[in-house]
Amino acid sequence: MSIRDLFLFITQALIWLIIIDAVIANIIAFGGRISSYHPLVRLLRRIVNPLLDPVRRLVPPYKTGGWDLSPIIVILLIVILQRLVIGY
Repeated sequence: MSIRDLFLFITQALIWLIIIDAVIANIIAFGGRISSYHPLVRLLRRIVNPLLDPVRRLVPPYKTGGWDLSPIIVILLIVILQRLVIGY
């Protein structure tokens, strides 16, 4: 496995973790049966929140009508980084 492949694997894994976190957050917000205190949810948040929190400070949900746009912005930034580093 080359450095390029490892980089792509890690960035793709981060994108999927961000998507899963966003889905879980919406399930919790709409009264789903997932607890935000579940160990897997807490582990996921410990991985994803350091990426999302700086964007949330720049674009807080109360300024966007309650929509948390940070997952979309971070995913776009990761994709741009992939394109710049890998060059495709």
